[in-house]
Amino acid sequence: MQKSLIEHMVVALILVVSLPSFALDFEAQVGLEGRYFSEQGLDEQDQSSLSAWVKPKLYQEFSDGANQFHLQGFYRYDQQDSERTHGDIREAYWLHIGDYIDTQIGIGKVFWGVTESQHLVDIVNQTDLVESPDAEEKLGQPMFLMSTAQGSVLLDVFVLPYFRERTFPGEDGRLGAPFPINDNDAEFESGAEEEHVDYAIRWGIVGGGFEFMLSHFHGTSREPLFILNDDFVNPELVPFYPQIEQTGLVYQMVSGSWLWKFEGIIRSGFGDRFGAVTTGFEFTQGSAFGTDADLGWIIEGLWDERDEDTTGFTEHDVFVGWRWAANDIESTEFLLGAIVDIYSGEQVYGLEATRRWLDVLTINFELRAFEGGDKLPQDKTDRIQAIADRDPDEKTSFLQTEDFVQLEVTYFF
Repeated sequence: MQKSLIEHMVVALILVVSLPSFALDFEAQVGLEGRYFSEQGLDEQDQSSLSAWVKPKLYQEFSDGANQFHLQGFYRYDQQDSERTHGDIREAYWLHIGDYIDTQIGIGKVFWGVTESQHLVDIVNQTDLVESPDAEEKLGQPMFLMSTAQGSVLLDVFVLPYFRERTFPGEDGRLGAPFPINDNDAEFESGAEEEHVDYAIRWGIVGGGFEFMLSHFHGTSREPLFILNDDFVNPELVPFYPQIEQTGLVYQMVSGSWLWKFEGIIRSGFGDRFGAVTTGFEFTQGSAFGTDADLGWIIEGLWDERDEDTTGFTEHDVFVGWRWAANDIESTEFLLGAIVDIYSGEQVYGLEATRRWLDVLTINFELRAFEGGDKLPQDKTDRIQAIADRDPDEKTSFLQTEDFVQLEVTYFF
């Protein structure tokens, strides 16, 4: 599949560049990234890795902007993890802007969500998990989209004809899972597997510092469940993608220096129907401490009705964060945050900082740390037993060896 994606990306680039009668808008980013982990992984994976990536982008307008072509590719080479060496077509779509209805066909990306700590409602695009552990990076999704906006009322209708499996780190990659993930043998509830046609619709009201969005998704879950194989010598986790129905609500309102946020879902297909909510606020302190900078204070609560049966680790947690924007020529910014489980005391810390340099370079620094949980044993048999006997409130045991720092330099041209 990866080779096919790369081949399609190259073919698309050649076809577009070979159109001499049109002036194409081209831009690209090239990055070099280094990671260092404080410990070896559960299966003695290396503590450091180096990778490089490129993200080319092409854009062309036709008919005075009424028709547009967008193409964005991505390719990364990773020194350590063969699964992280991968390519993807992030976007390759044709957009027609009509008098009342806009239509888009091809491979696209959309984002649904407003909260900082997690995005419950965002479900159209699959997560590219080998790129970032915070699930912010997404794979391109084949789609047909019809959109209309009548005043402040918006309506989007999606037909999603092909499913993208989630990417996972390989046996030599980080951040590690309790056992290697065998995505080659992924299982699906639908007999159509990746060719199952999914549908989504979103309706909302936007304007005047107010956003209210109601959505519904029917199709293959982007989040898999995991099944442990029966091989106790070489245990593996096999992804299973069930069919789900998800109804989501996004609410956001600006009131002076306050930004109020809410994301909630009701989902069926993971056993019993359940609900989950992330909600909170961000207060922006302008000219903080007598400087030109803005300081945002963020607090969010995370709740999942499944409690200890949740597939993640944010069933009863609190997120506290600070966003600093220096408002200087170099666009210096950082975001510091922590998610804390109010029952188990487990903590996930994150720091993201960025600064522009020489107009064409950006330096990005990232730190992730996981505290408050017991580490899983190195021995695989003991690890299986530890998982079977573990405290259900402990969700981050397999991440306790995965603290890392990351430095990335990006060049724009």
